[in-house]
Amino acid sequence: MRFRPALKVLSDEQVYAIHQAALEILWNTGVSVQSSAACDLLRRAGARIDDETGRCRIPGYVIEQALRQTPSSFTVYARNPAHNVAVSTTALHYEPMIGRLNCYDYATGTTHRTTLQDVGHLVKLADALPHYHLLHSGAIMPQIDGVPLGAAHVYGYLESVRNSSKVIKATSRERILAQDCLRMVTAIAGGEAELRRRPFTFTTANPVAPLRHDRDQIEGMLEFAKYGLPIDVTSEPQAGATAPVTLAGLLAQQTADVISGITIIQLANPGNPVWYGTCGSVMDMRVGRIAIGAIEMGLINVASAQIAHFYDIPCRGTASATDSKLLDIQAGYEKATVLTMAALGGVNKIFYPGTMEGALTISEESLVIDDEIIGGLYRVLEGVDVNAATLALDVIDQVGPGGHYLGQRHTMRFLQGEHFFPPLGDRQTREKWERAGSQGVADRAHERVEHILAEHQVDPLPANVEAELERIVREVESRVRTES
Repeated sequence: MRFRPALKVLSDEQVYAIHQAALEILWNTGVSVQSSAACDLLRRAGARIDDETGRCRIPGYVIEQALRQTPSSFTVYARNPAHNVAVSTTALHYEPMIGRLNCYDYATGTTHRTTLQDVGHLVKLADALPHYHLLHSGAIMPQIDGVPLGAAHVYGYLESVRNSSKVIKATSRERILAQDCLRMVTAIAGGEAELRRRPFTFTTANPVAPLRHDRDQIEGMLEFAKYGLPIDVTSEPQAGATAPVTLAGLLAQQTADVISGITIIQLANPGNPVWYGTCGSVMDMRVGRIAIGAIEMGLINVASAQIAHFYDIPCRGTASATDSKLLDIQAGYEKATVLTMAALGGVNKIFYPGTMEGALTISEESLVIDDEIIGGLYRVLEGVDVNAATLALDVIDQVGPGGHYLGQRHTMRFLQGEHFFPPLGDRQTREKWERAGSQGVADRAHERVEHILAEHQVDPLPANVEAELERIVREVESRVRTES
């Protein structure tokens, strides 16, 4: 039998203490809710609202009732049913980063502003790479170089769904942006009724640490909740800056941020699927910036998964980020260490593969390298299968002292399942490596990027759906030009 390896950093008593601290924060300190619609929902449920400041003090019973309504599992649907994603508190899926301000050019070692072509290439790579399931998209980007400001969300979403038949994320950054994207999602789903029955997208809503829910974020997420679409509610506290410097204090405040957001969603639509999300880390006081590759981010991921699972809610974490500007050893150890902690710690959706430079930049080669690290981690999570066949007593007896197992049927039978073979990793002798061109892992990743972009075939959009998506893009662009 297999025993799945696991990592914990909190005792059950500590998890409960953090939960109680979050409830105390929400009642004594309160949260700022800058949306009249959300305030009305909270007021009717029993919260105390200061109408002048928007500060809401939410009773514990309101929070706990909302948490009981959240599902522990749900499915997000893809254009290609083979890519449907069954989310639960025991599953693990990866969401690579697509839309960021800059893209890394491996050939020159420089960065440039992300273009629509970059978005297409990044999504196409994620479509081809086997360990990416829930895809971030160009819809989330506030700007794409060469695209009209205010229309980046629809251009980015169309370019993304053209280049992948996996689950594609849409934006909820503002009500009108959410409505635009949801019209496009509805066209792909085959109508509003079908979208409500089978969620074809998901989104992220970010409370602003400390203890603030901005109007645009709330109004956008409520548009998604109208359709019952999955929402990951993710706070991004920085220990020492936007959260207490202590990790326990950060976790208490983060929990208050997240569960108050989840409560608003459940009051709007009981049973709406959510993730409890963290993008928490520490501020490096030496440079005055969030340390997104810090080992403390690993601790926060694991603790957050324990807290989320205490609520029986899937957890979204953040890993595979690095503060390095290069695909170097720093990038490697920061990505691999925090990824390993998140995976072993029970995080159910891990976001940020593909990023570098504090997540300001996306690298095509990093997407490929991170997919390989993830493949190894899936092997780790499989653990060790112990049974009569794998103990191999008869084979050991047959080979005996001084023999070898190269020619045994047992070796061929179990080789593929027992051993992970990294596609990019090099294990040859130095002589053979030199004859092959002396390439590093990033060089081989670059070659794989070029191969995928040249050869990978994406499931095409139906012609009528693509035409409708293009019509919506033109309509939004016209509206933006009129408003400007």
